[in-house]
Amino acid sequence: MIHTHNLYKKISKSLLYSLPILFVCLASPLLSEKRERIVSLHGTITEIVYALKANSTLVAIDSTSRYPKEVTSLPVVGYQRTLTTEGILSFKPTLVIGLETAGPVQTIQNLRETGIQVTLFPDTYKLDTPIDRVLAVGNLLGKKKEAESLVNQIRTQTQSLQLKKTNVKVMFLYSRNPSSIFISGLGTAAHSMITLSGAQNAITEFSEYKPLTSEALVKANPDIILMPESSAEGFGGTNAIWSINGIELTRAGKEKNIILVDDQLLLGFGPRLPQALKTLNEKWKQME
Repeated sequence: MIHTHNLYKKISKSLLYSLPILFVCLASPLLSEKRERIVSLHGTITEIVYALKANSTLVAIDSTSRYPKEVTSLPVVGYQRTLTTEGILSFKPTLVIGLETAGPVQTIQNLRETGIQVTLFPDTYKLDTPIDRVLAVGNLLGKKKEAESLVNQIRTQTQSLQLKKTNVKVMFLYSRNPSSIFISGLGTAAHSMITLSGAQNAITEFSEYKPLTSEALVKANPDIILMPESSAEGFGGTNAIWSINGIELTRAGKEKNIILVDDQLLLGFGPRLPQALKTLNEKWKQME
C-alpha cells in the first residue's frame, strides 16, 4: 500500500513538471504569431500577406496598400518612399517588409540599426515577378504551403493567357496634381505592363519618367492614354485630361481613347498580374 502511494506521488510530481512544458509546446505557435508584428511598406506585399492568410500579423501598412478592402481598417505609416523612422517604430514592429523602393535610405538604415528585421524584395517588372514575390514572402512568414498553392494558381492563369500582339501605341500618364504630369519611358512598371499586354509604348526615346510636354505628346501621337485611377482623379477627371495642350492633335485625343485602371492592379506586379494583362489586351484589341 505504501509502495503504491509512493508511486502515485512520483507520477503526480512528474505530471506537475511536464504539464507546463506541454502547455508551452502547444501554445508556442500561437504565442509566436501573437508576438509577430509586421509593418508592410508596399501595396503588393500587403496583398500577398493577405493572400497567404497571414494578415493577422499586420499592424500597419503604407498608403499604397489598398487591396483587399479590409486593409483600409489598418493604420497607415505614410507613403512608401517618404517614410519616417518614428512613424514606423510607433507600431513596435518585429518585422518590416516591402520593396527596395522603400525609403528614404536613412529611414531604412535607422530601422535596421534598432535591431528590427527589415526585408526589402527586388522591384522587378517581369511576367514571373508575382511568383518570385509570393514564394519569397511565403518563405519569410512560414507560409510555404499557402505560397505554393497561390503560385500554382498564378502559373495556371498565366499559361492560359492568349495575348494578341497589336500595333496600338499607348502613352502612360502619371500625375499627383494638375500642375505636374509625367510620361513613362522605358524601364518602368508601366512600360512593362504595356508591352507584356501586347501593345507598344508610344515613348521610346528615354527611360524612366519625364515631365509631359505638348511637343512630346504630339510627336508620340498615342492611340490610347493609360492612367492609374488615382492619377486621373487627382488631375481633375477625364475632362481635364482632354484639355492638355496638344492632346487634341493625337488619335487618343480625337477619339477620346483613355483607359483608367486601379493603381495596384496596373503597376503592382502582384498575384493579379494575369488578370490585369488579360483586361488590357482586350482593350487594345478593341481599339486597334
